[in-house]
Amino acid sequence: MDDMLHKAEELGRLLADHSRFKALMAARDAVRADGAARQLLADYQSQVEKIQELTLGQKPVEVSDKRRLAELEQQVASNEVLKKLMQAQADFSQLMSNVNRAIYDRIAPPDEAAPDGD
Repeated sequence: MDDMLHKAEELGRLLADHSRFKALMAARDAVRADGAARQLLADYQSQVEKIQELTLGQKPVEVSDKRRLAELEQQVASNEVLKKLMQAQADFSQLMSNVNRAIYDRIAPPDEAAPDGD
């Protein structure tokens, strides 16, 4: 068990040193430093949560709420700082999918190998 934990720690170090992780942290820090981007992201997340709560509560979602969400989505999509964060998140997520697939391929029975869906 100690050897497995040691290897897991080493994997963590390798991931922390990977360019995709570093890009993700830089993009996160850029959003934190940009007050407008930070507020836009908070507004977007708040609107998404509002619509989810209405939907889960089986309450009607007003047209104005849908329009507000669409406006915020457009603003998020056109904000360069947030676009870089979203791209960095996608890149890191792809890296983690590859890591997880590599692990799963070693522990799954041969007929249950992870599908190549990426």
